[in-house]
Amino acid sequence: MRRSDSALIASLLFTTALITTGCNPKPVIGVLLPMSGEIASYGESMKNGIDLALEEAEADGTRPANMELVWGDSASQADVAVQEYRRLVKDGGAKLVIAGVTSGSAKEMLPAIDDLNVIALSPSASAPMLTKESKLFYRVFASDELEGRRAGRFLYEDMSDHSVLIYTGDNEHARGIEPMFRHMYDTALGGKVVGKINLTDTNWKHESSDLLAAHEPESVYIIAYAEHTLEVLRHLRSSNFKGTVCVTSGFHSGQVIEDNPELVEGVFFPQPAFDTKDERPLVQDFVKAYEAEHGLEPDIYAAHSYDAMKVVMEIIRITRIFETSEIRKSLAFGLSEYPGVTGIIQFNELGDVHHNPIMFVVHEGRVLNYDRWVEEKKAEIHKKLRRILGQ
Repeated sequence: MRRSDSALIASLLFTTALITTGCNPKPVIGVLLPMSGEIASYGESMKNGIDLALEEAEADGTRPANMELVWGDSASQADVAVQEYRRLVKDGGAKLVIAGVTSGSAKEMLPAIDDLNVIALSPSASAPMLTKESKLFYRVFASDELEGRRAGRFLYEDMSDHSVLIYTGDNEHARGIEPMFRHMYDTALGGKVVGKINLTDTNWKHESSDLLAAHEPESVYIIAYAEHTLEVLRHLRSSNFKGTVCVTSGFHSGQVIEDNPELVEGVFFPQPAFDTKDERPLVQDFVKAYEAEHGLEPDIYAAHSYDAMKVVMEIIRITRIFETSEIRKSLAFGLSEYPGVTGIIQFNELGDVHHNPIMFVVHEGRVLNYDRWVEEKKAEIHKKLRRILGQ
């Protein structure tokens, strides 16, 4: 027998043994979060969510026995995120990485993800282009396309605000949301965008004051992360703006709400459908456990990272050979309507989930489902009227 034939037979025998015995490359999972820097509050919420998922799995016996975690800190910088991704894979041996917190950092990571051939599962990056440009990028967070359209409908239809001034950052988050918002609000519904303020311009406050005075818009839409959103809110409060203020889901972290209660009061925003008042036992158990451990309600970042880690552990369970090609099969076909606290998780051919955003409002320091809040207010008014009428 030729040496090449012997090598081929040995290889086939080894592969057969690997499959039949269940031998599996060790499922090393990378976790890459911004634990320092300007968006560290997001990273903190996400780590809280991941830790809770791991604690629960340890308690109920569902944590994979051979799973190993390797951790990285992006320091809120895209270039550091790329370096850390490479380190987690090359030095840490990660076969799957929870990573890509912001759309900007995720975009910078795409070449490394494809080069290393290791899947990234994002808990929060939402730019539409991400899943379109890489077959190895998956996310449990809904695309910005859905959020932009929902904000446009809310301002024009729900609030009857037919003019809006847009404030936007220069990042992938804004570039993903703004076109869809304009298409819905302006093109489809006939609303008027009176101007756009670029928050990276040093003169943006002066330009904003001029546009507010000249056009008196009925509403403003702030497409930015928490730090810039808070700057705009301070400016609007000092300008005595009385119209509707709508922001994006990128603004919402539990710490932002807690630290700035008066500033964020009455602010509206769409976000993927995670509602702490959702009556499903799965959601209520998560909310109660999170509150007991951290003293505040979980935000969308805690919820989506919790689901991301739950998905990862399920993928480990159903994937017999923990390598990229088999992991992709499990994500595409093995994970069927997985029940998450953020909704049913089912990835489409691009690696996206379809979670329609719902509107929320900040009221008295709490984040409330807008539709439910309106119905409760209507019920209160109805009761008062009945008492006045003596019924």
